[in-house]
Amino acid sequence: MNEYNAHVTANESVTVGPGIVGRERAKDIRQFIIDGLVDDAFRDVSREAARHFGVPRQAIHKQLKRLEAKGLIEGHGKTKARVHRLAVEKSHQRFDVAGLDEDRVWREFALPRLRDLSDNVLAICRYGFTEMVNNVTDHSESETTVLVIERSPKHVEIAVHDYGVGIFKKIQDAMKLPSMQEALFELTKGKFTTDPTRHTGEGVFYTSRAFDKFRLLSGDLFLTHDREQDDWLLGSDDRSKGGTSVFLRIDPASTHTIEEVFEYYAAARDDYAFSKTNVVLRLLDTGDDASFVSRSQAKRVLARLPRFKEVLLDFEGVKSIAPAFADEIFRIFATEHPEVHMTPVRAVPDVLRMIDRAKGALQESHESSR
Repeated sequence: MNEYNAHVTANESVTVGPGIVGRERAKDIRQFIIDGLVDDAFRDVSREAARHFGVPRQAIHKQLKRLEAKGLIEGHGKTKARVHRLAVEKSHQRFDVAGLDEDRVWREFALPRLRDLSDNVLAICRYGFTEMVNNVTDHSESETTVLVIERSPKHVEIAVHDYGVGIFKKIQDAMKLPSMQEALFELTKGKFTTDPTRHTGEGVFYTSRAFDKFRLLSGDLFLTHDREQDDWLLGSDDRSKGGTSVFLRIDPASTHTIEEVFEYYAAARDDYAFSKTNVVLRLLDTGDDASFVSRSQAKRVLARLPRFKEVLLDFEGVKSIAPAFADEIFRIFATEHPEVHMTPVRAVPDVLRMIDRAKGALQESHESSR
């Protein structure tokens, strides 16, 4: 197995202490060193490793030298004062967008730098890379793009930069929305594209859920998704940026597959088509009070949701909702679109009470119509 996948290799027998020879112990020491280092700061890991394994520091230094020789870590200083950090290999190249083919760029630029990854991680990287490059060629209106691949023993990061109109601005104009933040909110739902004859609106949705970390920057907004926490973070930067930048990061040792991501967002009753989404309400701008009060706000939340069969409404961070907001979603919309199964998640008790009230009114209307 390649060292970038398992972080350390076990196919060699080395001395790790006076009179002690063993492949597994050497492997464990090198893994401990890798786990204890970061790529943005030098650290003294030898003392802690020697204490953890109960061996002299000279034994640890032998493993540090092996990792340095393999290019996995970098050292600074001499003898006892020597410190280390993870080595980072970075490649970048600028391409003209006109005539750019994402599969060819994958084969010629990305694959030679990633081919030693495990099959599942390589498949995720290929999906995200080709989808984001295709978005640049079909949507960005940029003349050039810069593609970056960064590797360390702990991460692979793919970056795609363009200098076009900007993804949030493009969606805002296409949907005639009042702000780029509302465009961002629509993007996270999935099934949105400004070119429906050539795209399904699935690329960003699946890519953001397949990688460990997903970051999207455009204009003065940035959006990040953390796969482990299944959490979104929205932020702003006063330094407005033209174009769009996407950063995709994954641990080389990750075990999930792109097929698992596809299946999770497919409703079983829809033959595994893309018909399930997660709507994070706090990504919609409501001011500083984190509450939803009006029917108009509800209609913004509900926009395009009839395209799905299962919807998770994520109320995390929402302090309260008003009766009108709840009624619009859980009575009126539910009546008009019974085929859409709406499930609220991570809601506080006050929010749940309003939801139950609206559902109760829906049940009463059904009973009275019998």
